[in-house]
Amino acid sequence: MTSTLAKIRAQNVRRAYKVFIFALKAGGTAKTSTTTALAVQLGLRGYRVLVIDLDPQCNATRVLGRRVFKPGQKSLTDVMADKAQLKDIIVQARYRTDPDGDGDDSFTEIPNVWIAPGDLDHPDIDDAERILNAEDGNVFWLKDGLDDLAEEFDVDVVLIDPPATYGRLTVTALVLLDEETEGAVIPPVLCTYKEADALVRLEKKLKEISERRMYQRRGIRPQMKYVMACAAPTASFGTEEHWETFNELKEEYGDILLPPVHWSGVATKIYRNECAVPILSPNSRPSQDYAKVATALGFPQR
Repeated sequence: MTSTLAKIRAQNVRRAYKVFIFALKAGGTAKTSTTTALAVQLGLRGYRVLVIDLDPQCNATRVLGRRVFKPGQKSLTDVMADKAQLKDIIVQARYRTDPDGDGDDSFTEIPNVWIAPGDLDHPDIDDAERILNAEDGNVFWLKDGLDDLAEEFDVDVVLIDPPATYGRLTVTALVLLDEETEGAVIPPVLCTYKEADALVRLEKKLKEISERRMYQRRGIRPQMKYVMACAAPTASFGTEEHWETFNELKEEYGDILLPPVHWSGVATKIYRNECAVPILSPNSRPSQDYAKVATALGFPQR
């Protein structure tokens, strides 16, 4: 059978799905809340969404109701180690409805949203970088896995929650953005100088990848086409630092700045409740803000 990649190149067409990577080397940047909230918003609008939880903290897996693994269930760590295929670990995203149980009846499935989960209790979860940096490590394992997946699984958009580093794990996500794949790197930036300053380092890393010969030959060129301002100040929340940074982001990145996601206490509750923002608090300001972001990214209601 001709591979998906071969078909794409032979016909000079783009992949059917878009890829968005929420990357930034800074702690607490709203990567997970953004990834999961947008996944739900897009799913509710009728788009088929796949979330890939590359962060060893596995927070996206928790928020999307897949923290508990069944005996024998495989995770992304197994795919990295070539002990499972990406297409075989995909599960439907869920949200918790019963605070006391961990069985399937304690959760409700989210329409159109799936996840390639990370297993926090996997014995090799902290060794992902070592696995990928081994002599036979494959930086293209995720790209190859998605191409195989596309043979039998129809998906409109892939959302990736990588670790807050620029190690091998994050690079495996960034190399997805080649000439045949529509998408972008979207850094979710908290409105403080520390996080905003990290944008410069991200741009440097993307330039470094684009200039490496091994990636140039494959047409790989990850680009920061959008910036997200998260926990943006409001009339009732925000110090001088928050407002100053928010205004600097608008001045420096105004042409690619997505609608801001304003601060709200609801974002801190998604982990305990194992429930993404649009379901946990659909009328909250962040939920409405993420809906605007989804529209700005080109995903209107179907």
